[in-house]
Amino acid sequence: MNRLKGKTALITGASSGIGETMARQLAALSCPLVLVARRTDRLESLKQELEQKHGIAVTTISIDLSTPGSAQSLYNQCQVQNLQIDILINNAGFAKHGYMLDIPLPVHQEMIQLMVTTLTELTYLFGQDMRQRKDGYVMLVSSLLGFMPGPQFATYSAIKAYALNLADSLVREFKQDNVRITALCPGGTSTEFMDVAGQKIDGVRSLAMMSSETVSRSGLKALAKGKGNVVPGLMYKLAVLGLRLVPRNIQAVLGCLLYTSDAADE
Repeated sequence: MNRLKGKTALITGASSGIGETMARQLAALSCPLVLVARRTDRLESLKQELEQKHGIAVTTISIDLSTPGSAQSLYNQCQVQNLQIDILINNAGFAKHGYMLDIPLPVHQEMIQLMVTTLTELTYLFGQDMRQRKDGYVMLVSSLLGFMPGPQFATYSAIKAYALNLADSLVREFKQDNVRITALCPGGTSTEFMDVAGQKIDGVRSLAMMSSETVSRSGLKALAKGKGNVVPGLMYKLAVLGLRLVPRNIQAVLGCLLYTSDAADE
C-alpha cells in the first residue's frame, strides 16, 4: 500500500464500517483525508482522532449523497477548498432486506441514487481531473452479490453488479491515463450494514463474517497494485470461482442460502 502514501483521499460513507476503517488505514500512510458522510458528529470525532494520532490534515464534508445533485455539490466544495483528490473511494451505500415489493419504492430510488447515480457522477467528475493529471486511484465498493442474483436483496445486488461491471470497464478505459480502478467485492463483513439492512446474521453464516480491517486492507492493497477487482477472503474467492461453473438459477438458490432468512422456502 506504500504507493498510496501521502496522497489525498476522499472517502464517502466515512463515518462507519469499511469507510471508517479505510480512513484509519490511509491515515497511517500519512494520507490527507476528505471524509464524507451524513453524520457530522461522527465525522468530527474521527477527524480529531486522526489529526492528533497521525498529524495529517482531515477535511470533513457533511452531505447526503442520496439526493440528486449531491455529487456536483461535493465536487464543487472540494474545488472551492483547493482539494486535489488523488484517491476516490466510492464506499457510501446501504441495503434493505426483504422482498422487493414489500420495500417502499422511495427506498429503492434512494439506493439507486446513492450507489448508481452519485457513484457514477463522482467517478466522472474526479476522474476528469485525474485524467488531466495522468495519475489517480478510484475504488468502487461492490459486493459478492455483484457476481450473483440476490433474492431479498434484489435492487442491492443489481446495483452492485453495476459497480463491478463499471469498474471492469473503466480499468481498460482509464489505463492510458494512468488512473487505476478497483472494485472491492466483500462478502459478509462485520459492520453496521446488516443492522441497517434489517437482517440478522446467526448460526453458520456468522462464522463467515470478515472484519472490516481485513476487507479494507485487501481493497487498498489491490488499489495500490492496480487490480481491477478483489474479493477478500479465500472462502469468498472460491465461491466466486464456483459461481462461474453453475447456471444463473442455481446461483439464485446459493444467494438465498447466503443472504436470505427463508432459504428453506425456495
